[in-house]
Amino acid sequence: MTAAGQQALTSIDGDGDGDGDGDHKRIAVIYADIAQAQLQIGDIPTGITYARRALDAAQRTESTWGRQHLGNVEKALTGQRDPAARELLGDLISTRRALGSSPA
Repeated sequence: MTAAGQQALTSIDGDGDGDGDGDHKRIAVIYADIAQAQLQIGDIPTGITYARRALDAAQRTESTWGRQHLGNVEKALTGQRDPAARELLGDLISTRRALGSSPA
């Protein structure tokens, strides 16, 4: 999944279609998908890294679709004992509440 995600990111960066805003919104979704996959296979540090990138991209672009994908990351983080994972979960919940969107 990470290789496919990296390939998707590369194709967005290099497509040259001038659709910058849409591209950035898709980046949030790709990062969230990579994060979820990494968390599911137990690679917590990598999952957290990509989840933070997804959260940042979703906030910057106000991507509803990106925030919905972060709902899946939120679910994957539930029950994690890692302090960084717990902190990220809190940040995701706070962001969702502030923006009024429910988890996917």
